[in-house]
Amino acid sequence: MKKKLPRYTTKRIVDGVAMWAYRPPKKAIQSAIVENLDVEASTYLSKKTINEMNKKLDVWKLDVISQQLPTDKSTLHAMCRYYQTTFSFNKLREETKRSYRNIINNSIHTKIEGVTLGNIKLHNLSRKHIKLAYEKWLERGIRTANISYSVLRKIINVAIEHDILTHNPISNIEKRKEPARKVLWTPEQVKLFLDTCYSEWKWRNIGLIAQMAYEWSQRIGDMRNLSWVCVCVDKKILKLEQSKRRAEITLPISDNLTNMLIQQKEDFGFQKYVAPSLTPYKGSYRPYDITQVSSIANDVKALCGLPSELHIMDMRRTGITQMVEAGVDITQIMSVSGHQNIQSVTPYIRHTLGASKSAIEKRNIYLDTQK
Repeated sequence: MKKKLPRYTTKRIVDGVAMWAYRPPKKAIQSAIVENLDVEASTYLSKKTINEMNKKLDVWKLDVISQQLPTDKSTLHAMCRYYQTTFSFNKLREETKRSYRNIINNSIHTKIEGVTLGNIKLHNLSRKHIKLAYEKWLERGIRTANISYSVLRKIINVAIEHDILTHNPISNIEKRKEPARKVLWTPEQVKLFLDTCYSEWKWRNIGLIAQMAYEWSQRIGDMRNLSWVCVCVDKKILKLEQSKRRAEITLPISDNLTNMLIQQKEDFGFQKYVAPSLTPYKGSYRPYDITQVSSIANDVKALCGLPSELHIMDMRRTGITQMVEAGVDITQIMSVSGHQNIQSVTPYIRHTLGASKSAIEKRNIYLDTQK
């Protein structure tokens, strides 16, 4: 595969020597942000120098954009770039920012009636444009379409806050409701999945992520990004601030999971993350991204014959539902799940024979005490 050159860089031969010619935008050179460079190709120092120049260039571009407030004659693309310089965007976590950038990029490149959505001027942007784009987004899935809708609505609201627009054309567009996912793992399926993961070094950290998500009933994303500062193996306690609603929870660590974490600490305690990707990036370990986790989990499921409908993200739902069916008090469940209100836990309540038997037995016991 041909190696990709750094931005604004071309390769040429000078006196038989391969050189990189770095030619950034003239405006950036005139502003003394960066300069033209001619460096020897493919050396670590050359690439590092050019990458540092491009970082300076990116900071400068954002600063320029932040000082140039779009008008109603600006494109939606320009408004999206401006949004990424605002406090509203920059207060987000880095992973969320990356996700938003991908969503924005995919959304504004949607073609509708022969026009790219991002190229439409703000004063021409209509409800029809958004509705047609939303229908295109639905081709990639209801969840993807609804997330794109929500992010774009935030961007348009920034335009309204700055009096660029007077109304939000994205409002009142009927969104497709995503079907509630109800798939659960059985204890036997969880055991088979974990045993298979732990049988191979290359799958071990995926197994640990899944085990932590299941035992603690937490989101896969929080377990992917879990750092050692949150884990006190000696006291068998996890202290976690959940990423979704910033709920702070304290959970016990089981003996089985403690043993796993002790071994994990020996192997991976030299770096930040509890269960990082096994492949270092630029000399440092980073969390798996969600696509990698899903892909590896699918390989494991295929190997051990588990149904493809099982998703690793279902571990949290499975754990919470098991607590509900075990008759655990709902406020105690909330202290584990991090939910802020009882209504958020109700989707996990299932009408099962075991639950109904337990309810009737408790009622009968109560009635007997009243005689």
